[in-house]
Amino acid sequence: MADLGQLGIFGVPLFGLIGFMFAAYAIVANDVIQTLGTFLASNSKRHWVVLWAFAAGIIVAVMLYGYFGNDGDIAFGRLNRIPYPETGIHWWHVLPPLVLLILTRFGIPVSTTFLVLTIFTLTGGSATAGVLGSMMIKSVIGYLVAFGAGMVLFILISRMFETWVFNTDVEDHGTPNWHIPMVGGLTALLVYLLVNGPVLPDLSQANWVATGIVIVASAVVALATHRFNTWYVLQWLSTGFLWSQWLMQDLANIFVYLPRETVVDPVSGDVTVTFSIGLLIFSTLLMLGLHALIFAARGGEIQKIVLSKTNTVDVRAATVVDFAFGIILMYFKEINDIPMSTTWVFLGLLAGRELAISVVAKLRGIKDAALDVTTDIIRALIGLVISVVMALGLPFLATGHLPNIGEALGFAQAEPASAEQTELVELPGVEAASR
Repeated sequence: MADLGQLGIFGVPLFGLIGFMFAAYAIVANDVIQTLGTFLASNSKRHWVVLWAFAAGIIVAVMLYGYFGNDGDIAFGRLNRIPYPETGIHWWHVLPPLVLLILTRFGIPVSTTFLVLTIFTLTGGSATAGVLGSMMIKSVIGYLVAFGAGMVLFILISRMFETWVFNTDVEDHGTPNWHIPMVGGLTALLVYLLVNGPVLPDLSQANWVATGIVIVASAVVALATHRFNTWYVLQWLSTGFLWSQWLMQDLANIFVYLPRETVVDPVSGDVTVTFSIGLLIFSTLLMLGLHALIFAARGGEIQKIVLSKTNTVDVRAATVVDFAFGIILMYFKEINDIPMSTTWVFLGLLAGRELAISVVAKLRGIKDAALDVTTDIIRALIGLVISVVMALGLPFLATGHLPNIGEALGFAQAEPASAEQTELVELPGVEAASR
């Protein structure tokens, strides 16, 4: 195993390359219910190549923005506290995304963040002390916030909006008079949020030239799409916004396998993570190819979770869900650089929505909705248990030593590894990719 681990392709150790490929496919295939599930469901009549080209364009844009806008950090700061393992990627790092592939095949929605990153946080020593505990707390808060937001939003709109969606066909509502101001204004708002985040504008510091360009471009988008059904235009905008926010949150789960340089400023404590431009090109091309397989399969087994929810195949309901989820992800992205489970956030939003719809709009039974919500929670908890068991068991099988879970959760002080432990896990000939 040690000899295989030393092999490299395009500057990436073999196990790192295998882990990256498994993760790039499995993470999106499992998380497709969050970001692209409603998009695929409501655009089932369109050829998958068109849908893939749209999502692929956003992938390229996000990757370029991450690299050139964040000084080479295409993980958007989510790996600031999870440096590249000093002894390299081992075979036990590769197994979690492989297990994720199997779980995805059976339609089980697990947290890819916990399943993939837990093993890195448990075996990272003092460098990752407390990260796992912070991830859990942030994810639980994310679920509760999303649940509350879903309840409030759909209590307010479900009696009229969801009932209208349930009883009418989207094709009956083509291009209304409000298409141009609605699409133009929404496009400008989304561009502002993507650039500045969820903060109020400071007019004294505004770049009026850039603002003018955005307004003109937004007007062009509105005029160019005027002949299309407005709801499909809005849904593509919402999907593009949500997809970009999800990528910024969860790319870390994929790029954790790639070599990078992590530097901590001794004075300010600021962390800088840098990937090479060669890895940017290689990983982008590979991800585009793997995503084509997912789109060709229309999301696979995991897509059935989206189809089981009320009205989710309707483009109008999907648009509201996507916008709400995208705003919530943006909010948590701005809080800190700790990774979180976007799956838990999405399940929380759907749970609040389903319960609100069952109580207010009465489009499904309350018991049926409660059972659906409970089932999703149980699946998420099963995924968390599997993540921790694998993160503890796999390194133990390889080294004979259990990772310090108390340290990873932030309950215990970091202890330096013994010489015996270092000798057991060290890969000769592989230099540390972080400092």
